[in-house]
Amino acid sequence: KYSGEMNLGLWLEDYRLTCRTGGVVSDDFVIRTLPLFLADLVRTWLEHLPPNCVQSWADLKQIFMGNFQGTYARPRNP
Repeated sequence: KYSGEMNLGLWLEDYRLTCRTGGVVSDDFVIRTLPLFLADLVRTWLEHLPPNCVQSWADLKQIFMGNFQGTYARPRNP
């Protein structure tokens, strides 16, 4: 489950790829099932978004990236 502690862009792509590998072809289904794969705080945030603000996979990525991009600890440069 995504908890905000890892690279969201990679996690979202891995999630979508996993759905596609399982035979899912509809982004609507991928978007609707996303809450099942989110930790409590992230899921609560998603559930409080305004209605109909996510119309596509691109919308979802933009909204999530805008909110969670800076929440994971990046590796330090040597």
